[in-house]
Amino acid sequence: MMEIEFTKKTPKRVLRKNISTKKPTNTRPDTNPYKRKMNQMPNKFFENTFHNPLKQLKAKNSQSNFYHLSNPEKASILLQGVVGTEPQKIAVSINRDKRSIQNFLKEKDSPNVFESKNSKKGRWSKGTGKLTQNHKSYIYKWINDGTIRSSRDTYLRLNRIKKLPRISYHPVRLYLKKVGQFVKPTLKTEVTEVNKRKRLQYCIRRQNFNFKRTMFTDESSFQLNANNQKVFKLKGSKTPLKSKLNPNIKIMVWGGVSYLGKTSLTIIQGKLGGDEYHKLLKRKRPEIKSIFSKYKIWYWQHDSAPAHRSLKVKRYIKNWLTKSCLPHPPQSPDLNPIELVWTRMKREVESQHPKNKAELLEAIIRVGKKLIWFI
Repeated sequence: MMEIEFTKKTPKRVLRKNISTKKPTNTRPDTNPYKRKMNQMPNKFFENTFHNPLKQLKAKNSQSNFYHLSNPEKASILLQGVVGTEPQKIAVSINRDKRSIQNFLKEKDSPNVFESKNSKKGRWSKGTGKLTQNHKSYIYKWINDGTIRSSRDTYLRLNRIKKLPRISYHPVRLYLKKVGQFVKPTLKTEVTEVNKRKRLQYCIRRQNFNFKRTMFTDESSFQLNANNQKVFKLKGSKTPLKSKLNPNIKIMVWGGVSYLGKTSLTIIQGKLGGDEYHKLLKRKRPEIKSIFSKYKIWYWQHDSAPAHRSLKVKRYIKNWLTKSCLPHPPQSPDLNPIELVWTRMKREVESQHPKNKAELLEAIIRVGKKLIWFI
């Protein structure tokens, strides 16, 4: 910095230009000669410790902290310390701080000297390997309540109870596997309260009604690989296997039954929408009218499927078939007697074990003729 003689005539801009207001920086030289950059680290230590090149690279990249000692480095320090090598030479050989070497040699006799400091972060500490009676009582209570979803959930809940000794995961998993298994529950359809009231109202109004002049119609699907028939399995034996071929093949049929007669069974190609159902009723109109030719008033009933709710279908039934269409309560397939016919037909078709679409169709026609359906 220049030396300036302060006089009355010295301009201010000269003072501002030549006088530095910055604080002096610390220019003390680095007193640690062993601290170097990681990219200049010699590879001799990693080549001697790890024979696999991939492990050498992982080990080298893991030494991001100059003061951190890995387990291979600790082993090297321990061996050199036994021989009597000075800590300063050890620090130079493995490129670590001298103080870290000294601290490690002081603690070399402790039992947890090779344990990582972060080994327990985010994990449950290991516990006992045997379930006590208190553990089992809690598990049975949760099973009865239906509040556990997996072995891990049970293990976590047991370790949250302070009065119980800590338990490891594997004893919990093995015990649950011994007493049972986690399975998907069977779904059961329940009728809603609104639909229950509608069913009750329908039954009260029709309790003295004569259904002899009512045509009940419905559709049903026959699946190739239906698995409804039960088989007997001896205790301790494996569940019998069943071949599954072409799982997506289904054939839909339509029919109508009444006390006075029945319609022919119709095979439906593709999906049944409002337009397709309207065309189907047009084809079946002469057949249906012939059944009730002696009666001026007769009734029609089908469920509330989307194809049945079409405005075109409702108008056609009212104008060309009958003006008396009975309402059908939702979630009430048991109120249509044709469901008993479909159940019998499906049982007969499944007993013939069809293997493809052609055999399935032949089985439906054969069973239909057997049950006095006319194809």
